[in-house]
Amino acid sequence: MKDRNYTHAIQIDTTKCIGCSHYMQVCPTQAIRIIEGHAGIMPERCVDCGECYRVCPVRAIYVKDDGLSFINNDAYRIALVPSIFIGQFPSEHTASEILDAVKQIGFDEVFEVEQAVDFMKKIYDTIADEADYSLRPIIGSFCPAIVRLIQVHYHSLTDQILQIKAPLDIAALYLRKSKAKENIDPDNIQIYYITPCAAKIVAAKAPVGEKVSPIYGTIDMKEVFNLVSKTLMEKKNSKLSKNVANMSPDSVKWSLSGTEKQYFRGRSLAIDGMENVVEFLDRLESGRISGVDFLEMRACDQGCAGGILCPGNRFLTVERLEQREKKLASLITTSEPVQNDLMDYDEEMEKMFKVDPVYPRDGLLLDDDLEIALQKMERIKKLNSYLPGFDCGACGAPTCRSLAEDIVKKKATISHCVFVQRVMEKNYNLSPDQAFLTIEKIWGKDRLKKYQQANGKTES
Repeated sequence: MKDRNYTHAIQIDTTKCIGCSHYMQVCPTQAIRIIEGHAGIMPERCVDCGECYRVCPVRAIYVKDDGLSFINNDAYRIALVPSIFIGQFPSEHTASEILDAVKQIGFDEVFEVEQAVDFMKKIYDTIADEADYSLRPIIGSFCPAIVRLIQVHYHSLTDQILQIKAPLDIAALYLRKSKAKENIDPDNIQIYYITPCAAKIVAAKAPVGEKVSPIYGTIDMKEVFNLVSKTLMEKKNSKLSKNVANMSPDSVKWSLSGTEKQYFRGRSLAIDGMENVVEFLDRLESGRISGVDFLEMRACDQGCAGGILCPGNRFLTVERLEQREKKLASLITTSEPVQNDLMDYDEEMEKMFKVDPVYPRDGLLLDDDLEIALQKMERIKKLNSYLPGFDCGACGAPTCRSLAEDIVKKKATISHCVFVQRVMEKNYNLSPDQAFLTIEKIWGKDRLKKYQQANGKTES
């Protein structure tokens, strides 16, 4: 069974897009092409990592979430807030104050996602015992962008992805279970996740390894941050704080880089930043890395603190969460241990935490017929050797290899390469007018107007 679910949160506003190659060059899966002067995303390749969002100079790339306007006021509304959100605010504001301000936006209840991490820690030993170490390293499934990256680019590693739900899903399941015991109609419970990235929006809309997500909707963290900031400013003298720790202290850092790996037995590594992840997975798949038992991977620098929807500085966020870890530790005593209500449901959660195996993306196949697919692969190889290998992007594809693949898929022609164009013109296989039309097809009709004089001739 292969994955054909191509729901995406990363979108392009073509009215703003100027068709530059910034995002095409940073995309880790080569999912972007320039067509008729605008960027286009190949849905079967996109993993919603947001690297293109970071570099777009005109803000043409945006993230499509449900938004606060999606909230149904007639339902029982629960906001799932990650610790990263609390880290966006100066330490003068307590977590209790921030969560209370979120509630005032229009929620009946607010729950911090990282309370589910205590459950994750408990099951990691069991998972390590059951894991097939012939397929090591086990690759953590916390970051949905990493899971999708492996589906697209590293097919041989899909079997090594840890088959468990993320903490936000565990938290959502707990809330649905606990609210049902409070006689709240399960069909009337709507759980909204305040997200730091695009990949988690997609994970809620189209989860990998699950038929449906327990998350009802997702809301851009920036939108909530602005409203919460206003509330906190209006209530400067309000001081809410916890007297008891509701999770183990280092749980608040689970979404950062380096905490998760400490709870998996054996040799574990933590890698953050998409460029670093790609470089490491290239080495791993080619057999140049061995002896590693577990990989904790985060697509963003500093983990979720570097998410594209986080309004604050990622380094300050990390510092604030480290400070919060110390505050939680100070609340724990022999007489006042951690009081995490979610752990009262751990036996029920143990029946629900696993997901189905992860498969490569089917849409990347060159052909359903293996023999034809191999023939196409050979043709791509020959075309790639014929192309100049400069990876200049002038053809509208990020690399010469990508152009070769597009040609085989009949989405481009050999004349899309400007260097091949010159040779074809010299050999009279392509007229200058035909070459000009090809460039216009890629970069748009108006892109070359500035090189023309009033009489229509090109400036020399």
